[in-house]
Amino acid sequence: MNLLSHAGRAFCLLAWLTLLSGCAGAPAVNTAQDESLLVAAGFKSVVASTDQQLKNLPALPPGQVTVVTQTGTNWFVYPDLPKNRVYVGTQKQYQAYLRLRAQNNLPTQDPLASYYKQDAAMNAATARDASIPAWEYWPGFNSLGWD
Repeated sequence: MNLLSHAGRAFCLLAWLTLLSGCAGAPAVNTAQDESLLVAAGFKSVVASTDQQLKNLPALPPGQVTVVTQTGTNWFVYPDLPKNRVYVGTQKQYQAYLRLRAQNNLPTQDPLASYYKQDAAMNAATARDASIPAWEYWPGFNSLGWD
């Protein structure tokens, strides 16, 4: 009986540790909060309306802003896969978004760490640019009305 008791306790401990390790993973992305901040920062919503646009959408990393270049201009794009759209902003809107994140006590990275990470990411993005679908299938983002 005592052996069974120890085995039962060990099983419970193992189950508890497994549950705990599952909870200790990466924090969940709060897309509703991100989208709210993006809109407040001045990002515009563009719906994917063609088959090619719908194919392009999953190429963007979910839950984060990505820089894409269209007609020589950098745009900051955040995908909303469930609603088949992207939020698009300029450098100005992106900086406003970062300020709103800071005001809402959302995590920010050390600026130098962010710089090196961004530099590495940009080098990797440059290397994979050919694999990202062309953005000419989307309407010109210049027509969204920024000064």
